[in-house]
This record gives sequence, structure tokens and C-alpha cells, in this order.
Amino acid sequence: MDVLDVHFHAVGTISEEDMSYAVIAAKYGEKWLFVRQKARHTWEIPGGRKEPGELVLQTAQRELFEETGALDYRLQSISDYSVTREETRHGRLFLADILNLGPLPESEIAQIIAVEDLPAQLTYPAIQPLLLWKVQETLGDIVEVSKENMSPWVEMGVSLWPDHSFEEMRETCVSILDSQKETGFLCRLYGEYVGFINVSIRADYVEGSSSSPVGYVEGIYVQASHRKRGIAKRLLQRAESWARSKGCTQMGSDIELGNTASYAFHKKVGFQEANRIICLIKDID
Repeated sequence: MDVLDVHFHAVGTISEEDMSYAVIAAKYGEKWLFVRQKARHTWEIPGGRKEPGELVLQTAQRELFEETGALDYRLQSISDYSVTREETRHGRLFLADILNLGPLPESEIAQIIAVEDLPAQLTYPAIQPLLLWKVQETLGDIVEVSKENMSPWVEMGVSLWPDHSFEEMRETCVSILDSQKETGFLCRLYGEYVGFINVSIRADYVEGSSSSPVGYVEGIYVQASHRKRGIAKRLLQRAESWARSKGCTQMGSDIELGNTASYAFHKKVGFQEANRIICLIKDID
């Protein structure tokens, strides 16, 4: 078997003239799209060779449509990369968040599948896992909570709220799964869940809001070893998308008074302070 040497570089490190390929990790809903060519029985990430006169971004746009039928999508550059097998070739890795899929155009593609993880049979098994893992490493994979990922969700919940036992937190999570006005999202990185956000819809008055209902961040957490990588921001973006689908135009949140790190995060992602409240309690027995 030939030895491959794969390296990733910052976007723009490799010149347009040296680019040969565009590869597009395409996500549709909560799943990744893989394609199978008519002449093959194996699966691959959408992508292809850059044509003369094309910019690599144009290659990505063309290949994404030709191989998946994507009509409406958000496309962003993730990384430049190089693959060496006797000679070195370069490409750019993109992420496509597909909003609308049309019919598959007439092309060399025979079939598309939507999956949560890598298919067993890959066309380029020495390269494609590295490309997808690079996307997941950069962004994290955001999935909605379910019975299948209950345990890591509960464990991280206990880390955020240590006054709760595992069983108490599990009961809370079960009630969220059964609710129409609450949900949660997890960030999965290299197959491990590393962060979560719990979000609800509040119809009662939310401090500082001018609309109703309001989406509300009930809790957000990222494991210490994975912080400062944009994971919390992506979790919040996914929660905001869910809240918009429920008719919300605003998001609310709250923090402990002395939690300066959480305060800085909220300000950074666009929250404005609405009020400060001191809560008091007194025993009267």
C-alpha cells in the first residue's frame, strides 16, 4: 500500500495556482452527505478537481451542486491541505450547511446517503476520515439530545450543576426530552461528547425582552480541555436556530453574579445586560 502524507494548513497558505481539488464536507440537518460514483461501490465526501480558470471556491460550489443537488446552502472554508504520494497535490476543505436539496443532476454520481458517521466502505480510506475529522475538530459536530446520548448529557449536566446527583439530573433530562418547549444540543468531537446547551421557550416575561415567546439558555457547558475553540458559540447558534423555528425573535439567559467568564462569553456573542438582581432568602420557622 502506498504511504500517504496528509498535512493541513491555514486557509490561503496555498496559492490558487497550486490548488488542484475542492472537497466539501456537506451537512444536511444533523447528518453528513456521502456520494457514490456510478463506477464504484464505495462512498466519498463530495468534491472534485479544479477546472482551468476556476477559483477553488467556484470549484466547491460547482461540485457541491453536481454531486448532491444542493440549491441553498452556507459554504465556508475550513482548511487548505496537501497530500503527498510520490508527488504532492493541494486542495481546500470546505464545510457546506445545506438548507435545501434539489434533484440530483445528471452526473457520475449514482447515489447519496445521509449518515451520522463515516460509512464503512470509503473510496479514499486513508484520506477522507482525516478530512472529516478536521472539520469536526474545527467546528465540533452539533446534535440534538436523544435517549441514545442521554448518559454523556447527564454527566456533563452534573459537572455544570454539581449540587444535583446523577439520578436527579437524569430525571431533569428525561423531562426535557418529553417537553415540546425544551430541548438540548450536544457537541461531539472525535466521537466524544464535549459540551452541551439546554434551551427552552418561555412565554412569561423575560427580563429585558420586548417580545414573546423568548428562547432561553437554561445552561451551557464545555469541558475544560475543549474551551476557547468556538464550541460554546456554535452550540448557542444551534439553540438560536431552534428558537427561531418556534417563533422566537429574542434569546434570554442568566448567570451567577461572580461568573466573570460566563459574563464575558455572553457579551462576546451579542447578549446585552438587562438587569442585575440580588436574590435573598430567610428562614422563618
